[in-house]
Amino acid sequence: MAVHQTQPTARTLTPMRTYVRMGPRPWKPAVELDAALERGELRFAMSLAEELRLERGKPIDLATASRFLPLIAKESPQEFDAWALRWLSRWVSETPGATIEQAAEVAAALADLPSEPVVALDAIRHASS
Repeated sequence: MAVHQTQPTARTLTPMRTYVRMGPRPWKPAVELDAALERGELRFAMSLAEELRLERGKPIDLATASRFLPLIAKESPQEFDAWALRWLSRWVSETPGATIEQAAEVAAALADLPSEPVVALDAIRHASS
């Protein structure tokens, strides 16, 4: 009696698509703050700066803080003097070897900032370096 053996046949695979769910990107408030300042979104930038302050346990750096000044001058001119004086106070305390002459130049640039923001910010950056 002959036994009929069947040969195993190769299985064909069914094509399958894979799906990998991508979650939201990691939250980076410093990157968001930079983008908000670039877009001119003052109130959103202010809330992000506060979030960074709480996260890091210290205020935002002076250069980033200076980027708020033109936005304040434009959107909330009644608050500009207070912001500019607070920034100048930080500049004096955080700039090693700051002189009264440099402080006067920075103060003059801050006074010019509402009317000439580009020129004034360049002068402030120059005095800060």
